Amino acid sequence: MRELAAQPRWSQADLWDLFDLSPVSDSDIAKYLDITLAKCVSWFRASGGSIFLADGGDRFGLQAKVGAQSKLPEDAAVISGVGIAGIVAASGVARLIDDPTFYADMSEIETKQSISSSMVIPLVDVRRRVIGVLNISRKTGEHPFEERDLDQAVALAAHVTLAVTNAQMVTRLKSTVKETKLANEKLTAVLDSVGGAVIVVDGDGEIVNKNSTAEEDILAPSAGRLGESISHVIWDTLTLHETVKKPFYDSDFDRTWMVEARPLNSGGAVITCQEITDHERQQRELGRVRRLAEIGQMTAAIAHEIRNPLTGIRSAAQMISQHPETMPDFIGAIEEEALKLNDLCDEFLEFARPMQLNLQPVVLSDVIGDVLKVLKPLAEEKGIEIKFEFSPGGEQVQLDIRRVGQIVHNLVRNAFDASQPGQSITVSAEGGTFRVTDQGIGMSEEQVAKLFSAFFTTKSAGTGLGLSVCRKIVDAHGGEIRVQSEVGKGTTFEVCLDRNQK
Repeated sequence: MRELAAQPRWSQADLWDLFDLSPVSDSDIAKYLDITLAKCVSWFRASGGSIFLADGGDRFGLQAKVGAQSKLPEDAAVISGVGIAGIVAASGVARLIDDPTFYADMSEIETKQSISSSMVIPLVDVRRRVIGVLNISRKTGEHPFEERDLDQAVALAAHVTLAVTNAQMVTRLKSTVKETKLANEKLTAVLDSVGGAVIVVDGDGEIVNKNSTAEEDILAPSAGRLGESISHVIWDTLTLHETVKKPFYDSDFDRTWMVEARPLNSGGAVITCQEITDHERQQRELGRVRRLAEIGQMTAAIAHEIRNPLTGIRSAAQMISQHPETMPDFIGAIEEEALKLNDLCDEFLEFARPMQLNLQPVVLSDVIGDVLKVLKPLAEEKGIEIKFEFSPGGEQVQLDIRRVGQIVHNLVRNAFDASQPGQSITVSAEGGTFRVTDQGIGMSEEQVAKLFSAFFTTKSAGTGLGLSVCRKIVDAHGGEIRVQSEVGKGTTFEVCLDRNQK
């Protein structure tokens, strides 16, 4: 019987070398594993070794092999729970194998007849997860591994595990950084293609991304008061957690921007700044043209309205001149036509006069109720029913009582004129909004489009200034007036005087 070789002693150089593995390079983990495995085989005077790493699920793929185990196929694998290596992978407990021929799975590592002793060590990370398996073996005729060898191998495996997990973590981190950088480049390209400045800030208001337009036009020192305006919008959005949209006009350069900030669910906000100077100038020019057109229409309408009473006065004067005895008959006609001219002047002056409001807290339904009391006799005379719907004890809003009463009176009178006896008019009020609905003749889309133009009227009599004045009063309150109408089915006027409900 051949005598076994004596177990070599560890030298001081070996012990230092055991803990002198250079940190693994995340870009060449395979090279590190090859070097590490070669050192392990050398340290333990082994004939071969292999390292398997988890590649998903219960499978551990071959990553490095050396010496007698170089014969392993490239696609060799250890399956958790299958064979001794699989049992080690599943349990996380290292095994010292004195008689490999006893374990069928060792044939996957090397030929059973050529192995005298083996150590199968799990690579366990800090979370107690097995990330791999280290196999070290000696041939027949060599001294078998001892328990102290297994202890040293487990210690070495911990060092290898740390290096491998660090490398994997760095690889994942670099991959994430690369993906983030790529996504950021794509985002920047998209932002640069936007026709305006775009800025992304975090929850503290610090800029985390921006496009070139923002860099050049908004964040530059020359931006001046525009930059300050954007800062205010950002803080309003971060404080209120809601979208803030504000225009900014630079009177020094006659330029206008629209600044909008939208909060992000994850914190921070996206700010867009779009120059709308050309649009605003076009709107001003369009408004000027419209005003000129309205002035032309008003001039023609005024001339027409004035001409009719003047014609009557002139005719009456001629009759008196030719027939003095008819003076008593025509004096009343002259006075009536003069009063019409006076009323026309009063309406025109009311329309042209700047709107001055006397605001005070009041319940809108109370104002409407007072007006309807005055109009009730007229409604009964025309055979029209007025329905008033409101909730008692409504909230107070800031209104000009006289002006709002004027709107209600005008709209209800218009509803009278559009209705027939037996029909009804419904007036409803809630908060700062009220509606007047009739069942009358209705209007076409073309009529609705012109409804608030000065001197436009659908009546056989009237100046056409009533609804224009109503709209002027509503605008002065910062509200809105809307119309829905259908020929033959009636009309609804909705007036919102509370700007918070618009």
